[in-house]
Amino acid sequence: MSFPIQIRRSVALALLAGTLGLGAAANACAPPFTLTFEAPGAGNTPGTQQGTVGAGINDFGVITGTTRDQNSMRHGYLRYPDGKFTIFDHPNAGTSGATGQGTRVTGLNALGAVVGSVRDANNFDSPFVRDPEGNFSTIAFPNFGGGDGNAINLWGTMVGNYLLLSDPNGPNFLHFHGFLRSASGVITQFDPPGSTNTEIPITSINDAGAVTGDYWVCSADLSSCTVHGFIRSASGKYTSFDVPAAGPDGYSGEGTYPQGINNLGEVSGYYMDVNFIFHGFVRGADGRVTTFDVPTVCTKTSSPPADCAYEGTIPGGVNVLGRVVGTYYGEDGNPHGFWRDADGSITRFDAPGSGYFTNPQAISDSGQVTGIVYDPNIVVHGLLVTP
Repeated sequence: MSFPIQIRRSVALALLAGTLGLGAAANACAPPFTLTFEAPGAGNTPGTQQGTVGAGINDFGVITGTTRDQNSMRHGYLRYPDGKFTIFDHPNAGTSGATGQGTRVTGLNALGAVVGSVRDANNFDSPFVRDPEGNFSTIAFPNFGGGDGNAINLWGTMVGNYLLLSDPNGPNFLHFHGFLRSASGVITQFDPPGSTNTEIPITSINDAGAVTGDYWVCSADLSSCTVHGFIRSASGKYTSFDVPAAGPDGYSGEGTYPQGINNLGEVSGYYMDVNFIFHGFVRGADGRVTTFDVPTVCTKTSSPPADCAYEGTIPGGVNVLGRVVGTYYGEDGNPHGFWRDADGSITRFDAPGSGYFTNPQAISDSGQVTGIVYDPNIVVHGLLVTP
């Protein structure tokens, strides 16, 4: 760890300790406090995946996400630390739950601005920003073929994916691109050099304006592709990187997939190897990559059993303390939650009453986590984990 980063992380840890009332005797290994929550109006029909999804959380403990009601229509929400909710819909939202219409939310910033996408009555997806006062701005530009809003930073810069009407998009391959929208409404379209397809995850922009994601480099006939990670600086400079053990076959899921970037420039994500096993990584601001796994029968050997394919360790975002949150597949073959601290220690957790699926989605700099839990009836619940 470089000296400036070590200082900044120490300052952040001290501020966190003061905020949470931690003293010198605080126990980093204490079990987390885990609960589930339901947004008002969320459906609960078994087997339909109705319910509440936790997608983003800020340092004030405000959570945002999406609900599906009894008709499977989607709505956005904000959940406050006192448990109260604000439910909202984009003015253009369609009302057909059968075709996924409605308002989808993926993230928020410290000021309460929310980003996501709206599917209208024509099943067209448009990215949007909802400001703290509840006003919507919908993103569109010439040749726009639809898209999603994925993340927003403190200064109101939004990042997401879009399609172009002029691209040869077909049922088997969509040519996604990246876009940035400034707080003043200026839109910048981008792709890393050589990209055939650019993918932007949630928690993908930091307050300095750096963006992370993955991009595909494909043959002219799209018969083969490799998947690489990238970082785009606020000035538009690209850094491409690969985890050395990542496999080369993008169509099989192999490759390097960044999922989050913190304010120190550290990137978290996962890669898939040639055995189709997922593994975690953290890329430091200095470019050094550290790989890791939650130890299971699928990740402790270089020759895993065949039924381990498409299992392993799948990290999401990373906070300023270097804590990475994500999902791992346990010995039971089901997804469970974990976080990994900067010193390499791993804490595993499941939500109470979860059936077979605990999936953390985002982590704040104060260490709180939100995400998704499926109960035994395959009804979806929001997840809140407090260390």
